[in-house]
Amino acid sequence: MPLSNDQVETVYKLYDALMEFTNEHLHPAGTPQSASAYASLGLEKQTEIARAFVNRLDLIDAFIAANPREFSPRELEIVSSWRHLVSGRFIALRQLKQHLILLACDGSQTVYGVLGLSKPMAQVIPQRLPAMIETVLLPFQGQLVYNGTIGVVNATFGPGARRAFEDQYRAAKASQAVVVSLPNVKTARPAAAPAPRGNQSPRKPVPDSSQVLQQLNSLIDGFCQASLNEEYAELCRKLAKKLAAQRPSPLLQGKLETWACGIIRTIGWVNFLDDRSQSPHLKLPAIDRAFGVAESTGQGKAKLIRQKLKIHQFDHRWILPSRWESTLMIWTLQDSNGYMIDIRQASVATQRAAFKQGLIPYVPADRAAAHAQALIAATPSRRLFQFKITLRDTDPAIWRRIQVFDDTLDKLHEHIQLAMGWTNSHLHEFMIEGRRCGDPELLDDDVEPFVGLDSTQTPISAALPAEGAPFTFVYHYDFGDSWLHDMLWEGCPSPQPGVVYPQCLEGERACPPEDVGGPEGFRHYLETISNPNHEEYQAMLDWREPYNPNAFTTRLATHLMQEGSPNWRKMT
Repeated sequence: MPLSNDQVETVYKLYDALMEFTNEHLHPAGTPQSASAYASLGLEKQTEIARAFVNRLDLIDAFIAANPREFSPRELEIVSSWRHLVSGRFIALRQLKQHLILLACDGSQTVYGVLGLSKPMAQVIPQRLPAMIETVLLPFQGQLVYNGTIGVVNATFGPGARRAFEDQYRAAKASQAVVVSLPNVKTARPAAAPAPRGNQSPRKPVPDSSQVLQQLNSLIDGFCQASLNEEYAELCRKLAKKLAAQRPSPLLQGKLETWACGIIRTIGWVNFLDDRSQSPHLKLPAIDRAFGVAESTGQGKAKLIRQKLKIHQFDHRWILPSRWESTLMIWTLQDSNGYMIDIRQASVATQRAAFKQGLIPYVPADRAAAHAQALIAATPSRRLFQFKITLRDTDPAIWRRIQVFDDTLDKLHEHIQLAMGWTNSHLHEFMIEGRRCGDPELLDDDVEPFVGLDSTQTPISAALPAEGAPFTFVYHYDFGDSWLHDMLWEGCPSPQPGVVYPQCLEGERACPPEDVGGPEGFRHYLETISNPNHEEYQAMLDWREPYNPNAFTTRLATHLMQEGSPNWRKMT
């Protein structure tokens, strides 16, 4: 469960001030040395300062002594508690109602329950759980939160690893050892080693699957660097990792050279490595000779791997990504009528269903939208747009002023949602000079096909006039409650040096609750909760958490806009 807006503001206020103080005293390479410059730094530089701070927790005492922002004793007490922070890599396992479950990757077997800030932590991790992340955990008012930044580590986990994660969590839960506050960290202690009997010499330690995987990857990398390429090496490492994740791991039995040979043979077999028309090209027996393995042994090990992991020819999981587009068999699937079709020509909903079933490597429509955004982002003369967003039929008015770089209208929709405070739970569209602009996947239906501009492909700059006076268009959200936003384009100011965009510059009042019934329902809601004697007063309080109509800060809105809303289409 996220913190309240006041608590989130407290965390950011104190943590930013502490990082500014750290920046001022340590000057990590490449960062500005003035305290006021910290807030304008990008995520990479802020992460660099946070890492420097973790190694110098003595700065907390210096910060408290200096108290550069004149914080209250209660606020300084919160900062003082941060000397018990935990920093490093964690496995983000699952999102519960209140906490995200994190498993420490430091070998301690510690399980943490962490609260999100403005929203549950799982919503800001841009990939499906379980995922390996890097962050800093902070004690806060008897609870455990994070420092607002999450780095995602490129790691995948097989069924065996996922089962082990779940077992670790269940064991911690059963023993009530899930850590939800600091410094009361409960860690699982390893059992004491038995005393040696007589004069027996100590046994040689048996390597675990992670140690074997490291040695195996070294063999794979050496061969691929000499005879293939990095793309082959990456796929081979992925296959080795999948084998290492099995319980028990088959890699613990047999010679590593044989496993390396079998893994490379398997990836080569899927990608027709022995076909002269392919590049790189290599006969499979050459792999056996390189590792000093008999050809029959190499063939047998590759067959074992294919059977164990159910790998087949044209298996998109193990085809080189550079060949996905040109391999028609990846995209040729059977439709509901029994006909073979190219899934790339099917509807987006059909593509998503195929991807969810693991039948294709990605959703082609999503890649097209991402390609459009990448092209816009790479434009040298990319403009900065300033908009004033005013929610119609609200008195006093609810409004925001934002600055965003040129991007697709789809991205502008995301910025509006986050700046206003909506939850992206309903359909939307733009109306620009009489033209309807939206996402065909969401707006198309069997009754009335969508006709208009595709917002996933259309840049803001293509939809607005090239120049001239301020220009107004409409953003329509939630076709039931019908929230209309007047979008006033105020021009294209010059980007300011050192400022990270997007930015929410100004605004007033909180966004209405979702599903409140449009402007009329919102007015009734405000009247009801302001009158404890109203007959619907208790019902409205029970309907949702307490609502403060004046709760809005540009700091939080800017943070949400810069953080983004990954995979937001899954929320519609």
